[in-house]
Amino acid sequence: MRHTPEIQSPARTRARPAPTRPARTGGRALVWDSQNTSSILVARALRQRGWTVDWIGPSASPWRASEVFDGERTVLVGSHDETLERVLWQHPLDALFLHGDDQVRWLLARWAHVPERIRRHLPEAESLQIALSKDRSMQLARTLGVPVLETERCTSAAAVAEASRRLAGRGEVVLKGEGGSAGSAVRALPVGRAPGREAWKAVTGHAPVILVQRRLRGPRVMVTVAYERGVERAAVAHEKIAAFPFDFGPTAFGVTRHVEEVHDHAQRMYGALRWHGVSNIEFRQDLTDGRWYFMEINPRVNCSLGIQERAGVDVGAARAAVCEGRGAEEAPGRGYRDGVPYAWAVRGLALALRRPWSLPSWGLRCLFSENSDLSLLDAPLRRQALRHAVWLARH
Repeated sequence: MRHTPEIQSPARTRARPAPTRPARTGGRALVWDSQNTSSILVARALRQRGWTVDWIGPSASPWRASEVFDGERTVLVGSHDETLERVLWQHPLDALFLHGDDQVRWLLARWAHVPERIRRHLPEAESLQIALSKDRSMQLARTLGVPVLETERCTSAAAVAEASRRLAGRGEVVLKGEGGSAGSAVRALPVGRAPGREAWKAVTGHAPVILVQRRLRGPRVMVTVAYERGVERAAVAHEKIAAFPFDFGPTAFGVTRHVEEVHDHAQRMYGALRWHGVSNIEFRQDLTDGRWYFMEINPRVNCSLGIQERAGVDVGAARAAVCEGRGAEEAPGRGYRDGVPYAWAVRGLALALRRPWSLPSWGLRCLFSENSDLSLLDAPLRRQALRHAVWLARH
């Protein structure tokens, strides 16, 4: 039986104000937005250390008007906007925060021309490529002795049906395609059934080969980290209690959970990659053998930021300390509190509207407490978040 987490609910939930600028001790950061509140959390952590925070992102982002970004703001019109390269190449940045896999791919496609002052804030290109690929990251995990599910690679719907029978006698298998994000290229399928046209299109949209694995039903744990050239500076794990979109999407409700085996697996992989920056990695437990199996890596700031700070470890601040040359001196390590609940407003509200029965018992109360990214938003941004949640629930 799961313990119901304790939630501290203020009498009246107010947006936490943007930090006032202390005596300047930091540098100048560029946050490349991907329309989730992790951009706000990163900027807050930097501002609290005296940094100037510039914003760059799409015109549709509700966060571009947030007062937490106190520097320059650059609005992009499409992924091929020439402004993007000009701003990145010329920006006097002391830190760069990426928030989307497409941003990582954009940089890799231009790697030979990326200035060294930008590269110094990133892992090596090979490490980024491995982390972006479900197949290659899985191969790395296997060579390091990290548990990986038996996997078959398929190029046709008929081959998927055959592979599913070999991998699992009953139940479901999971199809994983390359190049997706937020679960968009992952689908579940009953054993022995070929995927339909829509499912096949979703998993093969970026690559013709898909991975097929048996589906696990145990808990899912994400570890969010800040690393300095392969050395762990901060790491916080949370269990994904509910997700949106359903099953394979980002966390909507989570609770911090320290699993030493998972932390050790994560450290082994990030160490091998000589990781540099913020990232997260996912594992899932097999209830039959108790082992934690590697699922995937997200090679950038993830959209599930927030719970870490509430549990006592500010991953954004740990990354800022690395950029200031104080990474080892200020490293919080794994000193976070277990059992801290958290709700991500847009995904949590969308889930509440679409499948209210799937919320944890403490879910709604958490959404309107300090343990939610909703508490970071002022009234206009809260309205934006609500509209976005309604849109997500409908689509």
